[in-house]
Amino acid sequence: MLTVSTANAEENKDTNVEEQNQSVVSSESIIVLNDYMKIGYFLEASDFNITSEREVFDINGRNIAKYYVVESLSGQECFAIISNTQENSAVLLGGEGNGDVFELGDENYYYFGGYSIVSADDTNQIIEYIKSEDEDLSTNEIIQDLDIQLMNPKASTGDGYGSKLLSSPIFSQKDPDVKSGYQSSACGPTTMAVILQYWHDSKGKSKLQVWKSGYATKGAFINSMYANRGGTFYGMSVNGVRSGLENEAIARGYSASSSSFNNFYSYKTQIDDNRPVAVKFDKWFSKWEPNAKYDYDYHWTPGLGYIYSASSGALLRVQTLGSNSYVRDINYDAHSGIITMVSFSINN
Repeated sequence: MLTVSTANAEENKDTNVEEQNQSVVSSESIIVLNDYMKIGYFLEASDFNITSEREVFDINGRNIAKYYVVESLSGQECFAIISNTQENSAVLLGGEGNGDVFELGDENYYYFGGYSIVSADDTNQIIEYIKSEDEDLSTNEIIQDLDIQLMNPKASTGDGYGSKLLSSPIFSQKDPDVKSGYQSSACGPTTMAVILQYWHDSKGKSKLQVWKSGYATKGAFINSMYANRGGTFYGMSVNGVRSGLENEAIARGYSASSSSFNNFYSYKTQIDDNRPVAVKFDKWFSKWEPNAKYDYDYHWTPGLGYIYSASSGALLRVQTLGSNSYVRDINYDAHSGIITMVSFSINN
């Protein structure tokens, strides 16, 4: 969904937005793509084929990136949007399958941050669509709001490469067995369910009541977390998720501990030690940038992995928990201002 915020700019009726391919996609784009596939999916350049590539523009018609769809020799499909600016060459968005495309037309791809790509015939088509949704917005306001600020994603990860992804069943807060009244605000309970499922399946904590071991369906498990471990219609606080995880483990005869932080190195350490991390995105209670585009304004996700390198920066690998939940790679530096992480450990 396209969302915009109002500003106090006066409409410039002479504004004429046209696609202008003003820059050539940097050769570093392919290098970053190859690094991304190697460290994230263990695929060398010889192990996958680029099946689709398209130029990507911003709201001013500037060529800002390239969109790639790749397929491994085994049939695995992934996508990535690679910035073409030399000082900022990095993965802007990536993940398994194809990216989410909001379709208005067919001619060009546009990206304004967040997790959606917009397909449109030109930028005027995008502007007119937004005006149809909010007639009070001016052209200048829309352009200013969607003028992507390509944050420098160079993470302080040092030299070298690294990646890891913990194996866990895919859960969805929109699961048909989740109560309809819970679904819109069940991201916290669903995140807890994924983490507890991992500790049961992969860490040998067999007394935990989880899917296939206490609950017949994933939805029933999520419903229990929501009803009994702090779910509310307005979401869950950091302390709510911490106490929910700890109390569920304690109720099953374990001792447990948790902590909250916001640091990529600490997150990486938890993943390297095979401990999933709950990752909260919340711009409303943080020092968020008003012109930034975040993947989520508010959302809990299970952090199951990471990717880092000098070229791609630091990426968090999280389950999206949506209707078609899957693992998505999210730029950490671009979101660090609105992130809180929760570590969890069962100690006996």
